[in-house]
Amino acid sequence: MDATPFFGYLEAMDIYAAVEAEIERRRGEILALSHEIHARPELSFEEKETSLLLQATLEREGFAVSAGTGGLETAFRAVAEGAGGGCVGGRPRLIYTAEMDALPGLGHGCGHNIIAAAAVWSAAVLKTVMGGTLEGSVEVVGTPAEERGSGKVALIEAGVFDGADAVLQMHPHALDTVVGQAMARRSLSVEFFGRKAHAAAAPGEGRNALDALVLFYHSLILQPGKLPAGCLLHGVIEEGGEAPNIIPGLARGRFSFRTDAMSKVEPGLNMIREAARAAAATTGCTQAVTETGSAATTSKRNAELENLFAALLERRGRKDPVKLRTAYGSTDLANVSHVCPTIEIMVKAGTNP
Repeated sequence: MDATPFFGYLEAMDIYAAVEAEIERRRGEILALSHEIHARPELSFEEKETSLLLQATLEREGFAVSAGTGGLETAFRAVAEGAGGGCVGGRPRLIYTAEMDALPGLGHGCGHNIIAAAAVWSAAVLKTVMGGTLEGSVEVVGTPAEERGSGKVALIEAGVFDGADAVLQMHPHALDTVVGQAMARRSLSVEFFGRKAHAAAAPGEGRNALDALVLFYHSLILQPGKLPAGCLLHGVIEEGGEAPNIIPGLARGRFSFRTDAMSKVEPGLNMIREAARAAAATTGCTQAVTETGSAATTSKRNAELENLFAALLERRGRKDPVKLRTAYGSTDLANVSHVCPTIEIMVKAGTNP
C-alpha cells in the first residue's frame, strides 16, 4: 500500500507548533493516565480495567468507541471521523495502537502503560488541533496480549488494519531510533513422555522424562553456536515431576524460538525438533514439539515513515534517530507491518533496553 496520501496531507498542514502546545496543555492528563495504568497491571487477555479506562478517556474526547474488536474481549476501536469519513473509504486513515498487557511478576516493566497513554493522547491531541479540518479518520485500536498471545494477529485476521494509511506506535527504550527491527518468534511447547517408577525401589522400571528435557535444554541452549547465527532459544521448565522419589513420567518446557530473518525460521525449527527426537531416543522416552499461539514475523521497514519520524525526533532535540539496535526482541506489531505502513518509534526513557 502506498503511504504517500497520508504524508502529503500531513506535510501540507502546519500543525507542529499547535500540537506541541496542546501536548503541554494536557501534560497532566497524559501522565495521570500512564500512572493509573501502571498502578493496575493486568496480564495478556485480562486487560479489562485498562481497556475500560482507555475507552472512557477516548469517549470523553469525542471518539466513537466499540468494544470487543476482532472477537477479543479487551480489544477496542475508537474512531474520530473527519470530512472524508475514514472508516468508509475516506483518506487518510491513521491508526494508533495501544498495547495494554503487563508482564508476570514485573508489572509494566515493558512500558505498555506509556505506550497506551501515548496512543490515546496522540490521537486526542491530533483530533483537537485539526478540528474541522480533519479528513479521513484518526483511530486508536486497543491491542491485547502483545507479551503472550499476539493479539494483533487476531485483529489482522479480522481485517481491523485493512486500508490503513499508517499504523503508529511508540515504545520506551534505552535509545532513540525510528529503525524498525523485530525478530521472528515461534512459541513452542516441548514435552517428553516417559514411565513413572519408584526412584529407589524400581529405578530400572522407569523412563525419566525430566532427563530428556534437561538433555534437550543442554543440547541447544547451553552449547553456544549450536543454533545458526541470529537465532535464539530460551525457555522455562513448566513441569518436571511430582516428588523426588518418583521418576517423572512427564516433563514439559515452554520455549521461544527467535530469529533475525524469516528464512531461518524453518531450518531453526527443524534443528529444535531433531534435538527433541535425539533427547527422547537417548533416554528411552517419546516427545512432542508443538507450536502454541500465533507466530510473530520480522518487521517490514517503511523508509517514508522512518524519514518523517527521524525529522520529528530531531526537531525535539533527539540526535541520530536512525541507529540500528544490537539487541531487540519480538512483537506482533511486526505482523501489522506486512499489512499496511507501520512504524514503532523507540524513545529513550532510561539506560536499559
